[in-house]
Amino acid sequence: MFECVELAYNLATLRQTKKFGADSIDLIFERYAIFAFAGAYLSRRWRIPFIIEINYTSCSPLVRKRSAFLRPLAKRVDRYIFSRATALVAVSSYLKRHLVSEFGVAPERIIVVPNAADPDVFDISKVVLPPAYADVQGKIIGFVGGFYPWHGLELLVRAFNEIASQVPDAKLMLVGDGPTLPAIRALIDQLGLAERVMLPGRIPHQELPSYIALFHIGVMPDSNEYGSPMKIFEYMALGKPVVVPDYSPLVDVIDDGIEGRVFAAKNVEHLASCMAMLLTDNTAHSQMSAQARKKILTMHNWQINAESILAILSGSKK
Repeated sequence: MFECVELAYNLATLRQTKKFGADSIDLIFERYAIFAFAGAYLSRRWRIPFIIEINYTSCSPLVRKRSAFLRPLAKRVDRYIFSRATALVAVSSYLKRHLVSEFGVAPERIIVVPNAADPDVFDISKVVLPPAYADVQGKIIGFVGGFYPWHGLELLVRAFNEIASQVPDAKLMLVGDGPTLPAIRALIDQLGLAERVMLPGRIPHQELPSYIALFHIGVMPDSNEYGSPMKIFEYMALGKPVVVPDYSPLVDVIDDGIEGRVFAAKNVEHLASCMAMLLTDNTAHSQMSAQARKKILTMHNWQINAESILAILSGSKK
């Protein structure tokens, strides 16, 4: 039923776009969604460029279970969309390879543009620390996001437990909420870490810079093989060295030992050692902090992403 509604949404889109005329639209830029073919159809009808950003496809291992009955149709719609795009913007090199191997998209039609952050919003000089935590002492290991199994918060808590005794001034802050929160609270209590772990709960996105500013390092404990997590760019924009698993989308943007550390995915001991290094080596931390902010200013911000995408149009018109 959910997927039938996804298909029906195309009718709503087409109805809403009747108020636009082809002469008033220069470009359709769309973030891919399964069964969403209205943009591809309108671009052909209006004879205007169509650029689609790919964060996953109907073949990706998504959290929501998909209908096996409609899977062949979903893949056919994907082929229709991808074949009609002027260009495809993949957020990771993994997705580019996937588009080439699974859908036969020509590599030259795909550019890799990872997600980004706004360095003006995530600017340490503009941040006011949250009053409830402004006086917290020690070095904070931080995470921001939903409390879901795929974010690996249990992994992070266990890694923190590994280094808690050797770095006595270290603390852990987990910003967010979600279905695994009760299990995470129970694990924290079981390991005797309650006095060193802070759980501020869910906060509005506009307040995130204030909380990330408290971090000594920002951690992405787990992810997937195709997505480009926004949180790592927001950590970096505020000058926080990052610790990330060695999935392709993260290795695309983080150089181990330059902007942070890369650990073997799902390896508690390696995650712990990477965090310990950044907590105890002040020189390395300072250097990586500067490099993290620099990379956002020079590569991974929304202005540069927009310019990269618009450059596709210039090339297509030559």
